Amino acid sequence: MRNHRDFFSSLPKDVIFQILVKLSVKSLLQLRCVSKSFAYLISNHHFIKLLTYSTAPTSGGGGTDTGDPRHLLYYESTDYTKQYISFHGATEFSLCKRLEVPFESVHGYLRLVGSSNGLICLFDTNYFTYIGTVILWNPSIRKFKILPDTHWFHHFTTKFSHMAVGFGFDYKSFDFKVVQILYDSDYESERGRQALVYQIKNESWRKIEVVVPCFMHNNWSSNVFVNEIVHWLAYTRLTADGQPNCIMAFSISEEVFKVMELPQDLELNFRESRLSPSIDEKSLALFVSYSDNAGERWDMWLMNEYGKVESWMKKYSIVRNRMVPLKFLNNGEDLLEMSEENLVLLDLEKEETKNLEVSGLPLSFNTAGFVPSLALLGDGQEVATKIVPINGNGILMNDQVMVASEIDSVSRKYEG
Repeated sequence: MRNHRDFFSSLPKDVIFQILVKLSVKSLLQLRCVSKSFAYLISNHHFIKLLTYSTAPTSGGGGTDTGDPRHLLYYESTDYTKQYISFHGATEFSLCKRLEVPFESVHGYLRLVGSSNGLICLFDTNYFTYIGTVILWNPSIRKFKILPDTHWFHHFTTKFSHMAVGFGFDYKSFDFKVVQILYDSDYESERGRQALVYQIKNESWRKIEVVVPCFMHNNWSSNVFVNEIVHWLAYTRLTADGQPNCIMAFSISEEVFKVMELPQDLELNFRESRLSPSIDEKSLALFVSYSDNAGERWDMWLMNEYGKVESWMKKYSIVRNRMVPLKFLNNGEDLLEMSEENLVLLDLEKEETKNLEVSGLPLSFNTAGFVPSLALLGDGQEVATKIVPINGNGILMNDQVMVASEIDSVSRKYEG
């Protein structure tokens, strides 16, 4: 009678792939260490492609059980010295694992661009010039890739001002893409805007010959990636209060821009605005704040049908001081927010809060969806990652092959 190894090796490759794709990324990485045959199969481009499609976002906000879908949170410590990435459960946002970002900033300041298909995109920039370096990092396999700078593209009629950055996965070309929008000091003019795209397969930046329809002021512009489209709050014209009046969207696959409207019933003269993915990661949510006699009021909107301005619906309006909304959870019944320096979950119906035992600089917090993947498995450089104990007791859940010997590894400075 044949042993199990002989039986497994006798199966057609496609059948083996269908078996392996049911496993978690953690189990796949462990299997790679079992034998050269497993290492070859799991590193196979066709298998990685199959695994990627099996964990593609669905209406539930994540992939299959293979990817163990969860939320990703980026934030800075209150003493400004460290940046963290933490991974959280899909519903109650329970803390599963926390990593210290293993990169020292070369330019001065690390920001989260976004997350897609297991890769986290960071932008290392100078706080005042907004020129910087893009870093792609897969924490599940400890691989990263530093993209070449785009300074040589800065051939403007006047002077370079700043840039906006977006990131996502293109299922059409089956590749990750980064988009940069470069603005010169005359960025209100179409001549003062350029768009560049980087693809991992080509390993180079290229200018795309499209008109960038909107402009953004020279502060950091966070973005939201849903439906293979990057979204920024932007301006079609100058406003008296200096607040965005539209959403600029860039299709990662088609490489074209379009302009989306804000809610038609939106009150003017709002103090602050924030864009977020909807609950199912298939549309958009918008948070806007106002100051009145009652205190600070936040209006919270959902775009029920993606791309249709008439589908914007104001879901909640609450008065709550010293808070920063981050994302709707649990069918919109709960709100993830920062209350002073603490991350909390707010029950919007009962107006009760639950402290999630995470603290940091309030304005540094940013969240995105996350599904573990094997992206960069055959590419990129390896980086040691320090796991930060949860609640001080060192208990880690759903650990992604970060073995004990790596906990004390010293994060090394990368070369930008």
